[in-house]
Amino acid sequence: RPRDDGRRRQRPDWRRRRGPVRRPGRRRVPVGLRRLRLVRLLTVAGFLVVTLRVVQLQGSAGQPYRTLGQEETVVQEVLPAPRGAIYDRQGQPLVLSVPVDEVVADPELLPDPARAAGELAPLLGEPPATLTQELSVRSGYLVLTQDLPAADASKVLALDLPGVTLTPREHLVAPNGDLAAPLLGGVNAAGVGVSGLEEEYQRILAGRAGLEDQAVAPSGVVIPGTTHLVRAPEPGTGIELTIDAGLQWVVEQDLAAGVAKAQAQNGIAIVEDPRTGAILAMASVVRDPTTGAVTPAPENLALTQVYEPGSVFKLVTFSAALQDGIITPDSVIQVPSVLPIDGAIFHDAWSHPAEPMTASQILAQSSNMGTILIAERLGVDRLAAQISALGFGHPTGLGFPGASPGLVKPVSSWSPTAIGSTPIGQDTGVTAQQILDLFSTVANGGVAVPPRLVAATVSPSGQFHPLARQPGHRVIAASADAELVQMMESVATPVGTAPAAAVPGYTVAGKTGTSQIPDPKTGGYTPGAYWGTFAGFAPAQDPALAAVVVMTRPHPIYGGSVSAPVFSEIMRYALPHYGIAPTGGSQPLPPTPQEVASGG
Repeated sequence: RPRDDGRRRQRPDWRRRRGPVRRPGRRRVPVGLRRLRLVRLLTVAGFLVVTLRVVQLQGSAGQPYRTLGQEETVVQEVLPAPRGAIYDRQGQPLVLSVPVDEVVADPELLPDPARAAGELAPLLGEPPATLTQELSVRSGYLVLTQDLPAADASKVLALDLPGVTLTPREHLVAPNGDLAAPLLGGVNAAGVGVSGLEEEYQRILAGRAGLEDQAVAPSGVVIPGTTHLVRAPEPGTGIELTIDAGLQWVVEQDLAAGVAKAQAQNGIAIVEDPRTGAILAMASVVRDPTTGAVTPAPENLALTQVYEPGSVFKLVTFSAALQDGIITPDSVIQVPSVLPIDGAIFHDAWSHPAEPMTASQILAQSSNMGTILIAERLGVDRLAAQISALGFGHPTGLGFPGASPGLVKPVSSWSPTAIGSTPIGQDTGVTAQQILDLFSTVANGGVAVPPRLVAATVSPSGQFHPLARQPGHRVIAASADAELVQMMESVATPVGTAPAAAVPGYTVAGKTGTSQIPDPKTGGYTPGAYWGTFAGFAPAQDPALAAVVVMTRPHPIYGGSVSAPVFSEIMRYALPHYGIAPTGGSQPLPPTPQEVASGG
């Protein structure tokens, strides 16, 4: 035990406590260590968030991103569907769809443009120098041709040129060239019908395009073995027309010759079977005033051109007057030299004193005075009703793009002089088809039958499906119609206005029309500008064919001089072509092969 000497021993200085007293069991963590721990915690939390997001993206939430990724590497190619063909009434193709290839080059991938041009030139039909110049431009995309035949396409592929690819396409071919071109119409670069029957029947002709997926490398080259067919193309349905290709060619040739001879601006000719409404030929041509060349019109003037018909329209007045018993063919009417109506003076195309004429003579000689007097007896309301009943001012029912219903004023807007101008074919706008419908109705015993251009549809497998015919309806009483036909026979004789319309061996019933062309600037008529028309049918007492010919600005101006001869030339071919006996006893047109097969 230490000695206690009574003095307190002091602890050495180094053992003395300094500063505040620390509590037992608690240690102070340095600031640096605390920051390190926070960083570690945040890092772990970040990794957890990323891990959860990756799991989510690999699950259902990742589908949109997978789709975006595929769109960057997978290209969906459209496979064109073969377009439906268009046939004539005998099954002869007028328009066919043939497979071709579009050749596209990426000049930036071609190491030697001159060498590539030299190999491609013979296959594409291009001069090597021209092709070399095109391939030397670093454009990245260059269409070399859009209609390479399949035989040449395989040769292009065999060249194995980098950056040169082929895309399948469909190309329309007309085996008969420009035959019936204004009627058939055309398609645009996308293969969509934009005019004519191609536009009207676009929905069934087009078919349904197919789809194909292809994986594409960053260089734009399709990766082999990655092509996947999504949907096969479905070919379009074809249509069979009532048009006879052989007769169509003859009509176009005769019309072109007539237009050239008359130095007309344009010409229209239509041939129809009045008993069925089947249109057998429909031609529209124009003449170049500089060169005189006659070519197919840019549109189907037979259905789109509206004109004042002139005296062919007189059949409306005569049919109503005969039906109502106002006249008979032998009725005598005192025809004046001039006829004043509300300040306007009407006259005939030739000068004559006041003289008696029978109704038949008035029609045969196309007397304006006599026709107006008959119309006055008929009355405005009855005349207007007959105009409407015969289809004027209404669509023909063909549904052709751009076809006009004509221009017919309502009775309420008729001027005081309309009773003089309307019966002789003025103040009324019609189409050539509407005039032919009038004459076909008369030829068919007074029964109007809607005209037809399409007889049937043709499935991709070649099956023929006839279209239902629209029923006819009576417009003119049978007895009145028979009297009118008898009166019309004298028109194509030496005592009528169109002896040039005669057809050897056949009787012809018809009517001429010569009408002035209106001037929209003055509201009057253009001096020296006329339309010349002839419409008729044969054989007169048993009609098998009806036709109309219209010329714009011909020389001479008269329909009996310029249009009637074309009618005669057409009928000289058409009547024997269909086996119509020269004695006047006609037979129905022979059925088409499809009608025989279907029993129709």
